[in-house]
Amino acid sequence: MKDGVNNYARKANRTYLLVLIVAYVAGANLFVLLKMLGLKELNEVNLQAQQALLPLSTCMGLLVAMGIAFMEINIFTRWESYPFRRFILYKYSIIILMITTGCILIFILFSLLIENKSLTLSLQSIPEFLQTEIFLSVFLYLILFSILLNMIKTICDYLGPQAIIGALLGKYSRPVEEDLTFLFIDLQASTSIAERLGHAQYSRFIESSFQLLTEGIYQHNATIYQFVGDEAVLLWPTRKAQTTLAPLKLYFDFINLIEQKQKYFTDTFGEAPRFKAAIHTGVVTVTEIRTVKKDIVYHGDVLNTCARMLEQCNLLRKSLLVSSPVAGWLTETDNFSASQTLQLALRGKAIETTIYEVTSLTI
Repeated sequence: MKDGVNNYARKANRTYLLVLIVAYVAGANLFVLLKMLGLKELNEVNLQAQQALLPLSTCMGLLVAMGIAFMEINIFTRWESYPFRRFILYKYSIIILMITTGCILIFILFSLLIENKSLTLSLQSIPEFLQTEIFLSVFLYLILFSILLNMIKTICDYLGPQAIIGALLGKYSRPVEEDLTFLFIDLQASTSIAERLGHAQYSRFIESSFQLLTEGIYQHNATIYQFVGDEAVLLWPTRKAQTTLAPLKLYFDFINLIEQKQKYFTDTFGEAPRFKAAIHTGVVTVTEIRTVKKDIVYHGDVLNTCARMLEQCNLLRKSLLVSSPVAGWLTETDNFSASQTLQLALRGKAIETTIYEVTSLTI
């Protein structure tokens, strides 16, 4: 499983690099096209130089994107534990340095290949170039462009790309029915752990736990509905959940990761977390709530039933409970086993619900 997570991390990094390259190359080329319409310094260069501007701007985009991607993947993630102001100061200082370096390298290429200057003369011209309108324009443009991309990335990290796309397209401006599968995950014995650790240390305990959960969220393409305290609610389209068994795989991968990190949790917090979970599927209503901010919410018996099933985990001393439809998915797999626990009249429901315990046969 660890190799699978590492493979996914490499794939995610490649995707992030590709997105950055496309964004910066497109942004740099857009800058050239717009500035050729109005910037005097670009309009006064000869035809050969103008024809070289787009290839050079593409190189500029590649250089900056690859530099920022390298720093994001290898350096910036390590700095996220720093105080926010220090993190922002360090991050944008590095970005400014990379943009300046990229501009200088492209200027040297332009001088060598287009203006046929010697390397010595090109290097001597750098201070003069740094005072030109074209450098200041490119520099400020790429700084603002980087801030914009960072804002978009932050919004995607908070809301998830699916929610953003749905909101932009107005998909949920009116109530829509969708067939979804929900996974509720909750920390066991949370009250006693919080009392023992205190608020600050308990928050770090939860954060460390959910960082492990995040790996599974990405790997199994889950959509985050919400994090509430020490509980996470994730969802999938039912067809995808049934085909891939992603909710079950995510839960057991998460438990396996916690076991691998047990020494860290024990040394740092005195104990490792234990999580219970419930999975249910069915048709829910999805709509957009407009108050101080827009939010996408889900309504329906599926969520109520899943929450009641989660409550039964403690009473029945089970780690993972699923509903009858979810248990039916497991008839053709050798990876999981479902055993009927009992039928219960869950609080708030008149009809009894059949609950199954699921165990993994591969751990």
